[in-house]
Amino acid sequence: MTAEELFQKLNGETATEALSALCAIARTRQGKAEIEALLSDRTLLSQLAESPQPKVRKNVYRLIGALENEADVPVLARALETETTLFTVPSLILALGRLNAKDVLSGYSVPVSESEAMDKHIAEIEIAYEKAMQRFESVPESTLERLKRPQEILCFAPHGFAAELKDELSSLGFSGKIRGDAVLLHTDGIAEVYRANCMTEALLPIAMNVPMEPKAIAAKAVTCIGTYYRIEIRGYLKDRSGFIERLKGLLDGRNNPSAYDCELRIDSRNDVCDLYWKLWNVRDGRYPWRKGTIPASIHPAMAYALSRYALSLVQRERPGVFDPFCGSGSLLFACEEQRHCKALTGVDKSSTAIATARENAKAGESRARFICRDILHYEAKEGADLVISNLPFGNRVGSHKENEALYARFLRRLPYYLNEHGVAVLYTADGRLLERLIKENPQLALREKRRTAAGGLSPWIFTIDKTANASYTDRNKERE
Repeated sequence: MTAEELFQKLNGETATEALSALCAIARTRQGKAEIEALLSDRTLLSQLAESPQPKVRKNVYRLIGALENEADVPVLARALETETTLFTVPSLILALGRLNAKDVLSGYSVPVSESEAMDKHIAEIEIAYEKAMQRFESVPESTLERLKRPQEILCFAPHGFAAELKDELSSLGFSGKIRGDAVLLHTDGIAEVYRANCMTEALLPIAMNVPMEPKAIAAKAVTCIGTYYRIEIRGYLKDRSGFIERLKGLLDGRNNPSAYDCELRIDSRNDVCDLYWKLWNVRDGRYPWRKGTIPASIHPAMAYALSRYALSLVQRERPGVFDPFCGSGSLLFACEEQRHCKALTGVDKSSTAIATARENAKAGESRARFICRDILHYEAKEGADLVISNLPFGNRVGSHKENEALYARFLRRLPYYLNEHGVAVLYTADGRLLERLIKENPQLALREKRRTAAGGLSPWIFTIDKTANASYTDRNKERE
């Protein structure tokens, strides 16, 4: 359901559920923008914050916090003075923290529990107040260049691309070993590690197969690398908040989820866990071109890994690269940084996508050019050495039914976009459809397919050659 449809449900019995859904939409920058565009003024939020229904008030506090618009501080300040339903107060306090309302929160006193029934609510209010106030603590700004001593670092690649990451790390002077989807290094040069564009993240292993108990974890991670840290638990299905509360009391340093220089990562597996440090005080200057994104944008590390693989298949030293569904331009920028390209051209029918791609190109001083056109009506001046693209998935963009017609027509045009020795590398979650259409097209040959993972999906990567008898003499007929 869209934000506009949810706004129609903010009156009456559906308000609580509609507000909760809007909170989920507001987690993304685009979602925030959509909601803000529907708020002609802040009157609606003020009215909802005065609703007689506590659950409505609780969810509107959450939404205001998610929007992070400091114009809403007066609404929350009034609510803090009048709110009497204890279970709504933590959401109200956290929202004030996100809106940087330090003055408002500084004058607040956590209520004193007067009964056993109040104890749980008062404890939750205390935790929320501590988290909100931690946002205002000043963490010393420091950029870590080297570790105190060489140690193991696990550099993670997008699923299925460890070999590409290992190759890139080798070019940066590191000797590593592949461990699943990661490359294991032994070095103190953490800043140099963060020059690897194919890397999604770097983790410092602490201990493996540790009992999933606060005391056992604290014994292994007794000393934090930085004074300020946060705890991240993954795969744990029980009381995460309670577990974190017990653990942080056993650790050195200061747990501050809002401002920190390292993260204690706990990967839980039933009754045991693996422990890692993730450093947040290492400068990450990668992807200077990534100023804007669209909902279907590919992760930049995946863009680099995919383009590195694709460029390894290209014979020409200075290839011409073409992206027929270019979106915000990530794949072209990744190709440009890794190879001196003769030409870099992106086409997309979305004017928003093209505007974003051009903004990114300017930020990254890219030579890529972007054209707003439906690819089914675009005529290329010459074939490319590499056609590389993140196709519409059929869920985030378009639908499976729309893809059936789009993919079929695009594949009929694909030989025309490739030169004699050109290769196409296509990335999509609609893999069965694309594979069937490739096999049905006598002008195309499937060289390789491989599976990867992204955002909870399992996209496929198809490498396609043009057959010896391929031509595009019917392109005028296709336009009709």
